[in-house]
Amino acid sequence: MNILFCYRNSFNPAKGGVQRVCDTLSKYFVFKGHSVYYLTYLREDNDNYFLSSNTFRLPDPVFNSANNLNFYNSLLETLSIDIIINHDATNDRSKFFLDVGTKSVKVISLYHQNPLQGIFNSPKSRFGEIIYKLFPVIISSIKKKRRRAELKYLISRSDRLVVLSEEFIIDLKIKLNLRSRKIISIGNPIKLGMNDNSINIRKRKQIIFVGRLEMVQKRPDSALRIWASLEAKFPEWELIFLGDGPDRAYVENLSNSLNLVHVKFKGFVDPLPFYRESSILCMTSDYEGFGLALAEAMQFGVVPIVFDNWSSLKDIIIHNETGLLIPQGDMAGYGENLELLMKDDHLRKRLSDNAKVFVRKFSIDEIGKKWLNLFNELAVT
Repeated sequence: MNILFCYRNSFNPAKGGVQRVCDTLSKYFVFKGHSVYYLTYLREDNDNYFLSSNTFRLPDPVFNSANNLNFYNSLLETLSIDIIINHDATNDRSKFFLDVGTKSVKVISLYHQNPLQGIFNSPKSRFGEIIYKLFPVIISSIKKKRRRAELKYLISRSDRLVVLSEEFIIDLKIKLNLRSRKIISIGNPIKLGMNDNSINIRKRKQIIFVGRLEMVQKRPDSALRIWASLEAKFPEWELIFLGDGPDRAYVENLSNSLNLVHVKFKGFVDPLPFYRESSILCMTSDYEGFGLALAEAMQFGVVPIVFDNWSSLKDIIIHNETGLLIPQGDMAGYGENLELLMKDDHLRKRLSDNAKVFVRKFSIDEIGKKWLNLFNELAVT
């Protein structure tokens, strides 16, 4: 089959979780005999990452232009595309990639976030918070109607809507009264390193934070404040941030203002060497769709500690079995449990061993089979 991945941003896997998922899936599909192509709108001129498949770029600087749409539809014909995988399903750009006219191409929309994200949360602006506190039921009701309409449109124009967890399908039924046979769940794939001799390397007293340095979602400031309460007690440990983003300067300034010494900022780097050596992964996100860094790290025995802020977490972490889940907003509890992890070598070893086994279900071989079954299912409809 000829498969086209569509996404507004760069496909460089060093840039984020969506890109790493794309890279892993595309290489697997090619290995299985399919032809994969990329279509993007933004690609940095200095991005020298070698993608395994041919990449095309929308020519017009105005994303929704007629010129870009003509280019897109011509590309579908020229490449004889059988399946489009729309990686922009979480936003309004989807409408562009779903506009395939009367072509017989099959469209799969992959929702990389929690489909209920933001509905039951207060806005980040001061004014928005005030309005939400005054009218929480009304505001949530309006948000639910909007999200339901958005998802119904997405479903109507897609042959399948793939969400990252069965828990999200349950949430959609209960909280949005939204049901459709087109909605299915497939978790994110990871490239397991079980045959990598370095996977059992002696771990360092090293904690990692992996993700964009972005306050709105990832909350690296929370990781710093928690670390600030512990650093003096554990001078042999260090906290390392892997990733970059719009709030990096703010986060680095916060680290300095808290007089933190054992904190490093590495920017966009290959996380693999850090997964091999690190003992603990801290995730302090307000929300995620899946939490790809968790599964990636766990395959190398890195123990995750996470705020229990999204329903799909239970697919990855069983509390006190494969990692630690901390109640929402419990900063003190997070610090206490992180301290326990750092002190107790036997606890870390037990959770580490369990984590390595548990995440095998997310190997590309297991997840890839689900995608191939979906392709075969769509081929006969």
